[in-house]
Amino acid sequence: MRSSEVFYLHIHGEQRGPYTIQHIDHLLNSGLINEDALFWREGLEQWQAVTDLVERRQPKDRWKWPVIILSVLLGLGSMGYLFGPVAFEGWREIYQHHYSQEAAYWRARDAVRTYCVPKDGFVVFEPFPAAEVQLGDESRAVAVVGGTLHLPGVSPRVTAWRVQLRFNKGTREWSPTEAAELLTR
Repeated sequence: MRSSEVFYLHIHGEQRGPYTIQHIDHLLNSGLINEDALFWREGLEQWQAVTDLVERRQPKDRWKWPVIILSVLLGLGSMGYLFGPVAFEGWREIYQHHYSQEAAYWRARDAVRTYCVPKDGFVVFEPFPAAEVQLGDESRAVAVVGGTLHLPGVSPRVTAWRVQLRFNKGTREWSPTEAAELLTR
C-alpha cells in the first residue's frame, strides 16, 4: 500500500489500521463504526472526521416494499372478509343457469330482495336445506324461502316468501313471475 492510500482510524481512544478508503466506507455504512470516528493518514496534521473521507449513505430500507405489500394484502384480505360473502351470495342470486332446485332457490332470494323487501331493509335468509323448492313441468318452479326481515325502527321478524319462477331453456335463465310474503312466523 502506498502511504496516500493508507488510513488509520481513531475509535474509542484506540488507533486502528491501516485501512483503504473502500474498507472505511464499508465500516461506516455497515454500522461497524460511528460517524464520530476520526481518520488520519500520512501528510495530515491532525485527525479528521471520517465523514470528511467517505460519505454516509442512507441504509436501504429493506422493509419498505415488504411492508407495503403486506399492507395491501391485509387491506384486500379485510375487504374480502367483510364483503366477500355478501358479494358471493349476490353473484349466486343473479347468475344461475341450471334447471335445479338450488338454482331456483338462489334466484328466488334475488326476487325477494328485489320485489318484496323495502329499500331500507334487508333479509338474512335461511340456508338452502331449509327452503322448499319444487320443480314443475314446463320449466317452472315454486320456492318458499324463509328468513329474518330487518327494517329500521322495527324489531326483526322471521317470515317467508313464496316465489314462482320460470326457466328459459334458450337463455338458460330463471325469471320470477310472482313473489309475495306468506306469513310472519
